[in-house]
Amino acid sequence: MMVERELLGKNIEDVQRLNQVSVLQVLRQNGVISRKQISDYVGLTPGTVTNIVRDLIEAGYVIETGFLSGKKGRRAVGLTINPEGFYVMGVRLSRASIVCRIYNPNAEVIVSKKVPIEDFERAQQVLNCMLDSMGEVIEESGVAGKLQAIGVSTPGPLNLKEGKITYLHGNIDWRDVPIRQLVQDRFGIPTILEHDANAAALAEVLFGEAKDVNNLVYVAVGRGIGAGIILKGEPYHGSLGTAGQLGHVSVNLDGPRCQCGGSGCLTNYSSSKAFIKRMQHLGVDTKGEINGLVDLAKHGNKTVHEEVMKAAHYTGVAVASAVNLLNPEVIIFGDEMTWFGPLWFNTAKETVLSRLAPEIAQGVDVRLSSFGQDAFLLGTGAIALEYVCQNPVMNR
Repeated sequence: MMVERELLGKNIEDVQRLNQVSVLQVLRQNGVISRKQISDYVGLTPGTVTNIVRDLIEAGYVIETGFLSGKKGRRAVGLTINPEGFYVMGVRLSRASIVCRIYNPNAEVIVSKKVPIEDFERAQQVLNCMLDSMGEVIEESGVAGKLQAIGVSTPGPLNLKEGKITYLHGNIDWRDVPIRQLVQDRFGIPTILEHDANAAALAEVLFGEAKDVNNLVYVAVGRGIGAGIILKGEPYHGSLGTAGQLGHVSVNLDGPRCQCGGSGCLTNYSSSKAFIKRMQHLGVDTKGEINGLVDLAKHGNKTVHEEVMKAAHYTGVAVASAVNLLNPEVIIFGDEMTWFGPLWFNTAKETVLSRLAPEIAQGVDVRLSSFGQDAFLLGTGAIALEYVCQNPVMNR
């Protein structure tokens, strides 16, 4: 029987690529920096760094900024990532809308387009709309020749190995959808698929108030419920890429049967979709939208007020279990149910902390997203940017 093994040897081309990636990462992290400083950071000889920088400049990834001030003797020339050297696209597909954005290497938005989804049940129609919207944004941006990666975030569970949406709760059309392949076939550009909650978690770690946090759980409580998990500074996906399905943690063993095969799943009690359905059952006029219910809660509607607290309580119960299992430093809540403000958040937070041992509760910080709904797309763009810097195209 043949046993697969990892090949440890490196060809000269592999070493060269690793060194190029190291230099790009140092430039991303430090802004403007000299060749000598790069050499000190990465541990390569000045001559090797000079050759790598020359190649990166020729490929369009790096530019010189002029002389750095405050240097004695021979003045050093500053280097930085070329803000017009390449571009990426971030796409968020949610149950409510499709948002497409073109980002430059500094994660600055060049073009953005949002399209509401009228009927999410019709998967093929939604996918066609997404692909068409992406094409329109690429054309409008005028950077098609420099677009090097596309990041796509969607609800889950996902099979990241195969690039598929495994299924979406309550939507029978969305099963085994090869979304990564659909995008790559249409545009011929490397495409990275990620769970939307993981993308949001990355945004908080890379750009938000959690930059120094190594272990974090981002809980997206929208039309579905998912958890983005960061462990030791890296996203955790599990063996198939389906980790983080917090919405399918049971909070009532005698609850209704769920499409996933379980019973009493959190998503059937605490998602915004379930909340709207519950309000309709209780005779509250929702017009099928969460915003109207948020307004009713703000104006003191007793029924909405009580049900918001119930939904938040169930969420807190499930999240407390996640804290006991993963021991994160930070829990961040985001997505539609957080729009109810302190009424929802304070209830969820108090429930989480009250169900933890005091020593554990003291070591976890529970907070709201610092980016709101932008977290999902910002993280998706960051994933695409990271892909480019890990896989620079040197002959273009």
